[in-house]
Order: sequence, then C-alpha cells, then structure tokens
Amino acid sequence: MNIEDRYLTLEKESTFEVKIERSHFIGLAIPINGRDISEILKETKSKFKNATHYCYAYRKITGEEYFSDGGEPTGTAGIPILNVLREKDLYDIIGIVIRYFGGVKLGIRGLIDAYHYTMEKAIENANIIEKVISEKYLLKTSYKDFNILKNEILKNFPCEIRENFLENVILEVSIPLRYKISFEDFINKRGIEIERNSQ
Repeated sequence: MNIEDRYLTLEKESTFEVKIERSHFIGLAIPINGRDISEILKETKSKFKNATHYCYAYRKITGEEYFSDGGEPTGTAGIPILNVLREKDLYDIIGIVIRYFGGVKLGIRGLIDAYHYTMEKAIENANIIEKVISEKYLLKTSYKDFNILKNEILKNFPCEIRENFLENVILEVSIPLRYKISFEDFINKRGIEIERNSQ
C-alpha cells in the first residue's frame, strides 16, 4: 500500500480492558481525524483519572511517528504500542494504553508483552477501513459549460464532484492524490481557474 495515495485507519474509536498480575490495563485505539494530539491526551486523562501511567504512540499520514513510555521504563510501553500500529499498517491513529498499577511488578519483558497485547486487542475490536488521500479543487465555470466539463472530468478521472449553483457554477472536485499533476494539466489546458487544498 502506498501511503502517498491511500492508507488504512480505524472507522471509530475502539477499546479493550484486561487485568494482568493485578494491574488494570485499558487500551484505546483512536482515529486522529485532524484533531490535536494534546487534546486527545487531555480528554483521555480526564476520563481515566488517577491512573499510574498514560502511554501512547501515534502515526500520521505524513509519515510522522511518535511514542511515549509515560513513566514506564524506557522501551517497555511506547515502542510496543507503536509496533502494533506498524504491524497493522495503520495511519492517522493514536494508540493509548492506561495502566492502574496493582502492586505487582511485571518486569521488562512482562511490561512489553502487556502493552503490546492490550493495544493489539484494542485494534482487533475495531473496524479497519481504507481511506484515499485526496486533493480538493474548486472550479468555476458557466451554466452553459458545466455539464460538458463535469462529464469530461468523470470520463478521465476517478473522483467525486459536488455542484454549487451560484452566479456561476462551482464544481467541488475531490480527486486521489496520484492524479494531481495530470488533473491540473487537464484543467490548465482548458483555461479554468482552480483553487485547491489537500484533505
């Protein structure tokens, strides 16, 4: 799968809870959907108050990755969570595992296994979907020409088109990123003014 074109993510948030050696682990797999990471973490800490550890990892569609051990020994929490996201090839997702310590130490290997297992099960409970990274264009055309333009676009490119009938007709075209260059060339040759923003 080419992250420049399409990617796998979750349809909605999924959770999993388990007790391991008296510690309570709660795994959350959350689609980011343009939200700020700090806000997601703030909401999580507010919902699960007084936990011993809040450990997490995320992957964005830009390719950016990050993880935090949340106070656990280095390499025992954040990386195991991130590895699950990598194994499932998921993007635009944050995995959070909350731990309420139960009084029994798990050791390095035990922690790694516990965090990996909790995150893996949270994702197994989720519905994985494929999304296409698209580019959005706004094209202005006349009432006389818009049907011809719309049909030409649909004939040459896989896309979604919405119509807004104002003084002119505004076509809102969402097209897979792989067709960006050829689509712009197609439009420019017809002398149509375009605006765009990735989504």
